[in-house]
Amino acid sequence: MRKTYLIHGRIVDGVHDTAIEDGILIFKTDLQAQQGGNKDELLFVGSIADYPNFPNEVTKADNVVDMTGYTLTPGLYNVHAHLGLTMPYLPYRFDVPGVPYRSLLMLRRACEALNCGITTIRSAGGPDDIDYAIRDAVENEMITAARVVPCGALNIAVGGHAWNNYISTMYNGADEFRAAARAEIAKGAQFVKIGLTGGAASAHEGMADKQMTDEEIAAVVEVAHAAGKRVAAHLGGDKPIQEFVKLGGDSVEHAYHMEMDTACLMKERGSFLVATLSVTNCHDYLVGHGSPEFQVRKLDETGEAHSASIGNAIKAGVTICVGTDLLPSDPIDGTNATVREMELLVKAGLTPMQAIKAATSNSARLTDTIGFTGTLEAGKCGDFIAVKGKPDQNISDMRNLALVSKGCRLVWSEVPGMVLRRYNPVVPGMDLGGGTYIKW
Repeated sequence: MRKTYLIHGRIVDGVHDTAIEDGILIFKTDLQAQQGGNKDELLFVGSIADYPNFPNEVTKADNVVDMTGYTLTPGLYNVHAHLGLTMPYLPYRFDVPGVPYRSLLMLRRACEALNCGITTIRSAGGPDDIDYAIRDAVENEMITAARVVPCGALNIAVGGHAWNNYISTMYNGADEFRAAARAEIAKGAQFVKIGLTGGAASAHEGMADKQMTDEEIAAVVEVAHAAGKRVAAHLGGDKPIQEFVKLGGDSVEHAYHMEMDTACLMKERGSFLVATLSVTNCHDYLVGHGSPEFQVRKLDETGEAHSASIGNAIKAGVTICVGTDLLPSDPIDGTNATVREMELLVKAGLTPMQAIKAATSNSARLTDTIGFTGTLEAGKCGDFIAVKGKPDQNISDMRNLALVSKGCRLVWSEVPGMVLRRYNPVVPGMDLGGGTYIKW
């Protein structure tokens, strides 16, 4: 067993509202641990003044790294991603890669996310049970990639949102939706997702069109809650959001149009909001990928209302989480989509510290992973990153990623005294690209 002491850095732990200015983070690793017996964990996180055993307890086998100028935060979450996303998003159902190849593509995207500091992904709809397989392979330490919290397929009404994409399965009536929820939970779904309103996926649906009946929604909520699972819904309109929340729905995805009264209802009921501001603020990305004109127009026209809706949620005190609807690693506006989402949330009204919590502890609560990750506390598994600067004061400092650790195992680092090359899942010597711009 070896201990590592990261000293004199600032620490944003995801719990408190202020940073620890002269911090120490201690973790242990046992590289000889057997599969499944990994006892790596954080041993202490706090002010160096509150840890009197340093430096006297340090042994020759231990590593001490000066983190002056860096801020440590929990590993980031992206809680609305589709690892199988290919661009342009076509207006008809067409499966080019096929299941075996797409499995490798989705694994690649989970690796990219980890390199970008995203240690946990909530898969908000994936095809052919692939996200379950990646989740299990990562948990069993077969592969190194971001953790995946899957829901399986996106459950929609016949002709509903994303009918033209292979991530969805279509049903009619409460009984069929009830059976669909049971089937996904039996496969290992950690939440259930439904497509409740229209969106930008096809030309003939409005962003706020309600596409499921209350009976269908209630059936899914009943089954999921009976199994201790949350229900997430693709939602674009104010009234459907109200109805979903009143029926017991847990997580609102997007909220393109939402009034203050509805935001207050979400706060009252303890609902989560995954804002995905990135998807209505990515004109150049969409055009660059050759997206159909109607998709670009819909998302452009929705951007202002979407930002106002998220502003209402922030003012109401709704629990905000970070998700993008783009790949977590997608290059956009000079950074990756996940960090850009954090910047957009600050623009909408969050403080930088609140945006960091949205990407860490809030999202950990949404995914029910808060017991072992999502914050920097003794006993947790050691998902953390380091950035140059003070992101709790200037959120764009999140762009200055310098270190990624998952489960107390260093993924890569540029910090002097702890340098490790980036984990690269592609051919040795090939540049590590990322996102949908890479046409594998």
